[in-house]
Amino acid sequence: MNLAEILIPAAVILVALAILNIPIYIDILAATLYIAVFVVHVPVESIFTGMFDNIAKTSFLCIPFFVLTGTLMQESSLGMRLINFFMILLRSTKAGLAIACLLANAVFGAISGSSPAAVATFGKIIYEPLAKVQGQSLSTGIITSSGALSTIIPPSIMLIIFGVATETSVTKLFMAGILPGLLLVVVVSVYLIWKCSKNAALGIYESGIGEKAGLSEIRKTFVEAIPVLVLPVIILGGIYSGIFTPTEAGAVAAVYTALISIVLLRDIRLKHIPGYLAEACKVTCQIFVLIAVSTCFAQVATMAQLPVMITAGFSDFNRVSFLLMLNILLLIVGCLFDTGAAILILAPLLAPAAKALMIDPVHLGIVFTVNLSIGMFTPPFGLNIFVSQSILKKPMGEISRAVLPYIILYIIGLFIITYLPGISLLLPNLLV
Repeated sequence: MNLAEILIPAAVILVALAILNIPIYIDILAATLYIAVFVVHVPVESIFTGMFDNIAKTSFLCIPFFVLTGTLMQESSLGMRLINFFMILLRSTKAGLAIACLLANAVFGAISGSSPAAVATFGKIIYEPLAKVQGQSLSTGIITSSGALSTIIPPSIMLIIFGVATETSVTKLFMAGILPGLLLVVVVSVYLIWKCSKNAALGIYESGIGEKAGLSEIRKTFVEAIPVLVLPVIILGGIYSGIFTPTEAGAVAAVYTALISIVLLRDIRLKHIPGYLAEACKVTCQIFVLIAVSTCFAQVATMAQLPVMITAGFSDFNRVSFLLMLNILLLIVGCLFDTGAAILILAPLLAPAAKALMIDPVHLGIVFTVNLSIGMFTPPFGLNIFVSQSILKKPMGEISRAVLPYIILYIIGLFIITYLPGISLLLPNLLV
């Protein structure tokens, strides 16, 4: 069988079930069973035993730890302390509150790696003061889109999944995500400064917003934010210095957040811990089910020689055209499918073709992650849009219009990151 004869029926099965609103993991499993039974003739029972084997890896242990860290941050005052510090620090400028939201998401991303959790945490805190100063549309757009930074800036769950799927160093991927994440912060910040300086109506401040913060006020909010500001230093510093692995870093982050929230700040009561653990377990199980079925799909696809066929199909491509095609494909896929499933299905198929074109796998991982992070706030199925709708009580159409400028900005940043691989590879090459 050729490539089309294998992929087209599998894609039809996947898309048809998705249209029927069947859960995505069942859609992927159905496509997997088609290839296993009718193409490579693998016994069905081996697929289900393989699902358990695929998640029984120590490298995946960091996922529940980082999910729990994000849950505890969301339920404690740590997120509020973080955003309050940036709001006070930047409130004297017209774009200050919006940039504060960006920076808070960047720091949050360096703690939990969860985009929906970032939207939920900061949307509750910053929307009202931000909308009062800079308008509802700008506020809705920045809150919904800036959570995507949490999937790019390490420790990112998506980077962990890519590393395991392609056998790429997670530590190198974490290092590679820092500068691209900061580049996107700069690109969006420049737009916000231009947008707010252009619109005279955004110069109307109320309730002290716009007044320059005094040194004592900055010092007070900084001291309050220290417990959360030091956490990225502990996590990333520990990983890059070799003190602990990414998995151990996740455990350290979860224990630290729990101790700070329960003992020092007393934001969380012990009686609520079982509920938070249950919520973290629910999210973790959703991720692991997708990992199990998506990895099985990648395995049967490899048995069917799909990566070899795809690599041969790209034999006439150069790096520029391959990366352009990859970006278009991932932007479309990111709008329709779960990001973790997209990585687990596509990365093993496309990584050999990228390797043949001398594209560094670490750079490829960043290109995958940035593309799919854009899909998280792209209509109609971006997860962040649904979270924002729930938190801000806004109609889908209003949120979709509000995020359009940020989709364009992130795509501009994406193409810079794609065609200047040195941005992604600078830190891994320097530090490893």
